[in-house]
Formats: sequence, structure tokens, C-alpha cells
Amino acid sequence: MKITRLRLHDFRRHAELDVEFKPGLNIVRGPNEAGKSTIQRAIEMGLFRRPTFASAELDELKPWRTPEADPQIEIDFENEGKPGALRKTFAGHRGTVEMELGGQTLTDPAAVEQQVAAMTGLPSEKFLRSTASVHHQELTGLTQDESTLRDRLQQSMSGADRGTQAARKKLEDAIRRYKTEGAKNPGYLKVLRTDVDRLREQKESGETALGQLEDDRRALATARAARAKLDEQLVEERDNAAKAERAAQVTARAAEAAKRYALYKHASELRDEIGKLDASHPSDVTLPVLRTTVEYLRQLEFRLSEMRAELAAEPDLSGYDVAIPNPSWQPWMIATGVLAVVAAAALFGGLAAGLGIVGIFAAVIAGAAAAGAFVVGQRERSRFNDIRVQNELRESEIARRLSGRTQIAEKVRQAEQERVEGLRSIHQTDVATAERVMAAEDEHVTLIGTKRAEYRGLMGDDAASEDVATLRDRAAADADECKHTLAGMGEIGRDPERFLAAYKLALQRLAPERESAMQSEANADARVNNNAIDAEQVAATAESLEQAEEGLAATERRLRIYEDVLATLNAAERGTMKKAARFLEQRMARDIERVTGGRYRRLRVDEKTLTFTVYSPELDDWIDVRRLSQGTLDQLYLCARLGIVRQVTQPAAPPLIFDDPFVTFDAERAERALKMLKELAHDFQVIYLTCSDRYDMVADNVVVLPEPTEKDEPDPVTPTDAGEAMPMWPSATLADAVPVTANGNGKPAEAGAPATTPAEAAPPVAPLWPEER
Repeated sequence: MKITRLRLHDFRRHAELDVEFKPGLNIVRGPNEAGKSTIQRAIEMGLFRRPTFASAELDELKPWRTPEADPQIEIDFENEGKPGALRKTFAGHRGTVEMELGGQTLTDPAAVEQQVAAMTGLPSEKFLRSTASVHHQELTGLTQDESTLRDRLQQSMSGADRGTQAARKKLEDAIRRYKTEGAKNPGYLKVLRTDVDRLREQKESGETALGQLEDDRRALATARAARAKLDEQLVEERDNAAKAERAAQVTARAAEAAKRYALYKHASELRDEIGKLDASHPSDVTLPVLRTTVEYLRQLEFRLSEMRAELAAEPDLSGYDVAIPNPSWQPWMIATGVLAVVAAAALFGGLAAGLGIVGIFAAVIAGAAAAGAFVVGQRERSRFNDIRVQNELRESEIARRLSGRTQIAEKVRQAEQERVEGLRSIHQTDVATAERVMAAEDEHVTLIGTKRAEYRGLMGDDAASEDVATLRDRAAADADECKHTLAGMGEIGRDPERFLAAYKLALQRLAPERESAMQSEANADARVNNNAIDAEQVAATAESLEQAEEGLAATERRLRIYEDVLATLNAAERGTMKKAARFLEQRMARDIERVTGGRYRRLRVDEKTLTFTVYSPELDDWIDVRRLSQGTLDQLYLCARLGIVRQVTQPAAPPLIFDDPFVTFDAERAERALKMLKELAHDFQVIYLTCSDRYDMVADNVVVLPEPTEKDEPDPVTPTDAGEAMPMWPSATLADAVPVTANGNGKPAEAGAPATTPAEAAPPVAPLWPEER
């Protein structure tokens, strides 16, 4: 498995972090508190920690700026050439996980753990931290998960899919439970042996009393035989009586079937007649429609006759055009005006001519004539108005009479059209024919109703439930079946009543005899039950004894198997651990010789305790590695971890994560160790976290983390009477105090050795929080 990308969201100091990795040696470099150890912890938890865990550590994962956010880890990886992705959100019981690999998506945390264990060859986060993930100053953590380490070594050497520690513990506990001899908590063997002795005593005491029990059982058997014989006779008589009773029932059923057959036959005939009547209606129009239509035609015919009579009584005024002549009054009014003018002219003319009397007389005469003409004109005008009103009334009456006659004629036409349409709807030519057809249809429907009423009277509720022909045939079949059934009963079927009476009489005779036999059997059974020894109890005791003896033998055999298996398992583990130890000795010897420049070449691994000893050239003897310097001890345990990873993860190849494990190495050994990691990166992806840039030249990929920019700025210092305040820190830096040409071990650089930067020369200072560097 190789990690290609790591993305962190709201994880400790990293609000957002996106880091890409390559298959070889990856250097993740950054100053203190840049979050290198956070990256290592994120990879460990992203691979193995369940997202639903809840503890104080979950609070430590919360981002510093937004503690209410949920930390998220996303890991892109490749496994056997297939790309995959793993995403986890740590939110207590709300945590989620999703893994995509090979077109398959897993969301179950247990399934994801199994898949990660298969890809990395590492069973748990604890085992990862004790082998493939080295934290700062933590190289000696091999014994953190000793039992799992033994299991993984056993698996890697034997090919088994499980370790031996749990199996050994179960075997030891089982053997102890079998062999315990205490009085309060006896073992399985002691309990079984005590049970066998008790059952053996019960069997011997029971067998001595079986003789008397056999005599009592023989008497009981005789009584049971007598009662059984009577039972057989009673059963035979009851069977015969039941047969005779069935024959009587079949006879009654045959009579009932014949009755039903006659009923359904008549009903079938009625149904056929009704069907024929339904198919031969005089009219193809239903009777309600026909009756309604004929009744409507009758009313329409009556209305037509009335409208025709009314039309005949109305005079025809279409040619009537007699008008009263209007009198002429306009000439009289004109004459009045003319005479008035003449009178005025005579009056003024006479006065002007000096003929006043004549003029006045002429004016009076002309005025009188004008007044008379005016009166006549007014009378003629009044008469003219009356005649005009009379003419208008006459014309209005004529128009009204003409309009009424037209409406009556239109109604007659519409009624005749409705009659035609009504006759057409019932397929008739005239009303009389329609009335005859309706009468015939009414008679036909009445006949059908009579037949159906008779049919319902015969069938009742069965009229619509099933076809009468089927019921008729079924009744005939029932009658035939009853006939054949009675024929098959022989003599009983011919006269069932006589045989039934005879069998009931025999049952009355046998009943007292059976009661007496049952009493004799009960007495014998009471004697057997009152016997203190029961044969079944003795047999059960003997059977229990046999089973207890078999169980004791099986338990002893199982105990021997457990002891043999435990011995074999111990021997196999010793052989496996011995083989693993020799493998580690070979791998570690080569690596430690290479790192120490040949100072140490020989190494021994204790297969029981997994402790190490090396051959010291000064002492010319083997010494415990814990006597060596811290730097040499770290180098030895680094080689041990690499050897164990090669051994226990096969055939998988997990990523190796190192958090600056060379801090105690001198420059030469650190360089040789780095070359060893470079070669190891051909088989395992290596992620190396460091503060220094001295490893960049050999890396396949360098990731530089930025330095934290936030600072706790001091308050401004004001001058005092004592003078200016002294600065809190000296102006000289750590880089100024360490020579630039010094190597990582603090010694002067040798001739030709490459110069190191101040950051390389200065030993790293332990941060306030080791996991956040």
C-alpha cells in the first residue's frame, strides 16, 4: 500500500492541509510546531482508528481555532496498482467512514479495518505504532504490543491466519478447569468421577429389586391383554355401527339429492323458457322506454289536435288593409291666417284712408271669418288625431293577430317534427302501431316476469349464486354417487337401519365387560406403581451410568488432547519464534553493521523475550543492548523495527513513517541510516518527518510545511525612572551561537565535509507539545 495524498480538515493545528506523497522516500520538512507529528498521527488514525471513538483524545483532535468543528482525514492510496480513497470524520457516535477501492465502496468501520489490515499487513493501530510508525524518541517501543507481535511473527512464519497467544490462553484455562481438585470449585474430572460412583451404587441397589417388579408386571400384562381384546371387539362394533350410520346418512343424502335434482331440473326448464322469451321481444326497445315514448306521443298528438283547432279558429288577416281616411285641417288653419291678415290690413287701411268706420267694419267681418275658420280647423285637427290613434290601434291588433297565428303554426310544425323523431326512436311509423307494439311488449314482459317469479320461488337465494344446469348435474352426480356408495357397502347399504340397531345392541352388551377388564388392569397397575423399584428407573440409571462413564472417558480424552495440543502449540511457537529470531538476527546484523560502519556485526535475538544482545569488540563478549549509548540503542531498534516489518507484514508493504528518529545519530551514522531507508524505499513507501533540510538531496519527494506565523506580541514598554526596560530575550539567536561549519553532532566539520546550515547544526529543542512540532 502506498499513500498518494493526505488531506486534513480541522485536524488540530491544520484547518486545511493537502500533502502529496510519492512511492519512494518522502521528506516532510518544517520548523518546530509546523505540524509534522500531526501528519504522522493523522495517518495512523486515518488508517486504523474508528471514526466513532469517543474519549479525551477526541477533544485533542479538535481544531484550535474552531473547536466545534469535526476533524476530517482523507487518504488517497494505491494498492496493487488499484487507486483507492479513505475518508473519515471523527465526531463521536456521529462519525463516518467511507473507503473506495476497485469500484467497491465500504462504509462499515469493521469492514474498513479488515481491508486496511489486509492491505498493510498490520492488524491494529497499536501494532502499527510498535513497528512501522516511529514517533519522536520512541524507537524502543517494540514491546508495546508483545502478544500481537508474537501472533504476527507466528503468522508470517507458519502461514496461519491467527496467532497463538489467545489459543494458548484458552487451552491453559480449559486444562485448569478440567484438573481442579478443590472442594468448593471442583474440576470437570472430579465432578464426573463423583457422578459415576453415585450412579454405579444406584444401579446395583436397583437390580436386586427387579425380580419382584417382573412378577407385578406379568400380572399387569395379563390384565392388559384381556382389556385389549375387549377393546378390539368394541372398536370393531363401533366401526360397524359407524359404517351403518354412514349408510343411513348416504341414504338420506340420496333422497335429498333426488329432490334437488327435480327442483333444479324444473328451474333449468324455466330458465330456458325465460331465455327464449328474452330473445323474442316484439320490440327491440325496452318496455320502460317504449312506454314513456308512446305516452309522450299520445300527449303530443293531443296537443297537435288542439293547436290545429286553434289555428282554424283564427281569422286570416294577411290581406286585410282597410284604413279610416284622415280629415284635412291644414287648409282651415291657412285660411285663418289669411283672414287675420286681411282684417288687420282693412283696419289699418281704413284708418289711413280716413274711412275708419268702413275699415273697422271690414276688419270685424274678416276677423269673424278668421275666428270661424280657426274653430273649424281646431275641430278638424282634433278629429284627425283621433282617427290617427284609431288607425294605429287597428294596425297593432292586426299585427298581433298575425303574430299569434304564426306562433301556433310554428308550434304545430315543431310538434309534428317531435312526433316523427319519437316514432323513429322506437322504430315505428305511426302512433297507433306504436301503441299495439307497446301492448304486445307489455304482455311479453309480464310473461317473463311471471316466469322469473316462478324461478325465484324455486331457487330462493340460489337464484343468482350458480348456474342451475350445473346444480342439476351436481345433484344427479350426488344421487349417482350415493347409489354407488350404498352398493359398495353390501348388506349394510341395502338395509342400514336394521344393521345400525343390531350394532348398537352389541355395544351396550360389551360396555360392562370392558369396565370390568379395566378395573382388573387398574388394580394390577396400582401394584406395579406401588412397587418401590421401577424397572425404567433402574434402566435409566444404568443408561445414565453408561453415559456418565462415556462422558468421563471423553473428558479424560479431551484433557489429553488439550494437553497434547498445548504442548504441540508451545513447541511450534518455540520453533516459529526461533526461526523468526534467526531471520531477525540475519536482517538486523546486516543493517546494524551497515549503520554502525562495521562496529557491530553480530547480534542475537532471544526468541522468548525478544530482547537483543550484540557482540562487543572491546569486551570480546556478548552484552545487552541496553548497556549501549542511546544513539547506538536507537540505531539497533531502528534496524529491529525494519526487520520485523519485513517479516510480519508479508506479502503486504505498509508505509513506513518516521518522526525524525536520527536525532541521536551522529552525522555518519545518520547518513548511512538514511541510505538504508533510501534502499528500503524501493519496497516500502517511506515518509520521513524532520526539521532539517539535509535529507532533501536523497529524497524522491520533499514536502515543506510553512512556519506558524502567529505570535504573542509584547505590550509596548514605557520608560521609567530607572531607565529603559531591558528586552526579554537577548538579541543573539541560536544560529548565532552555533558555528555554521559544525556537523550535527556538535564536533567541528572534517576537511571536505559539506557545510551544514544553522538549523542542521543546532540540536532540535523539544517543543512544549511533542506531538505538535
